[in-house]
This record gives sequence, C-alpha cells and structure tokens, in this order.
Amino acid sequence: MSVINNITAPQSSSPVTSGKSTTQQTALAASLLADPAKIVDQVTLSGAGKALAADESNMTQTRTPAQEKLIRSASSDRASAEKLAHDMVIAPSAIAWDISGQRGVGDGDGEFVRKLATTGEVVDDNYINQFNSEAPAIDAQRRAIYESEKANGTDPLQILVKMIDFTNSQSQDYLDATGWGWRGS
Repeated sequence: MSVINNITAPQSSSPVTSGKSTTQQTALAASLLADPAKIVDQVTLSGAGKALAADESNMTQTRTPAQEKLIRSASSDRASAEKLAHDMVIAPSAIAWDISGQRGVGDGDGEFVRKLATTGEVVDDNYINQFNSEAPAIDAQRRAIYESEKANGTDPLQILVKMIDFTNSQSQDYLDATGWGWRGS
C-alpha cells in the first residue's frame, strides 16, 4: 500500500492504461497534439465551470496578471480578502490622471491638461461628465454585490473575485478612466 495525499491506494505492478494499449494511447496522444482543437472536444465542464465561463464571457476584459496575483495572495488569508473586498466598496470610482509633464499649474499656461493615466487620451468636459454620471451607479452595484454576498455568508475571497469580475465587465471607457486592470508598462 502507498499513501498519496492521505488517500490509500493499492500499488500496481503495471502502468495504468485505461483499457487502451500503449500503442493506442500513443496514437491518441499524437492525434491530440497534431490537432489541438480535438483537445477541446475532450473537455467536460462542471456546472460551476460553465457558470464561470459564462460570467467571464460578459467581461470587457479578462483578469490581469496583477488581479490574479491579488486573488492568489488573498486566498491564503481570509482577513486580507475581507479587507480588500471592503476597501473596494468604500473607495469611490475616480479618474486616474496622468500628471507627468505638468509644471506648476497645468501645461505652464495655467491650465491643467486632462489626460488619462492609462491611455494618455486628453479628455473633455463631456467625457468627465459622462464618467461622473455612470460611476456612482457602478459603485452602488459593487456595494450591493458585497453586501448581499456578505449577508449570505459567502467566503470573502469569493466576494472579492465577484467584485473584480463585476468591475472587469464595465465599459472600456470606465476601465480606462479609472485605471482598472491597466495592462500597460
């Protein structure tokens, strides 16, 4: 007997072949490697996997490496996950400005150049007014997710993930304005 991950399993003197000969397994592996599309045909998703895939298809952007790292870090500490989720709720959405090259007041002529930190796009009053009219509703929806999930006893990490995914589903203008999930260098 051998113990692997606290599960006792009998030792076998022959390799596991799943009912197929080594030649059949080699041929199957070669055909899958030759046509990666066949691999997709071999996958079966659980109900939870299907729900996750459906949620991700509604996102404007997928999770960034930084967001994935944040989730991994929070997964080892429940209190950190709770604090991050809470802080996402209490921090209102705001435009992230690029202030590089600004000397004194604005562009040196006394006017602040309104340029997004993420894209460098110079924006006008209409853009700012549009953002200011949409952001409170997004903040309220994020708060509602937090409060309802917390009331349901959802694990703080899952609340954090839901809030990140919700924010990723917002318009590209919102993501650019807030600097959310910025992928630049």
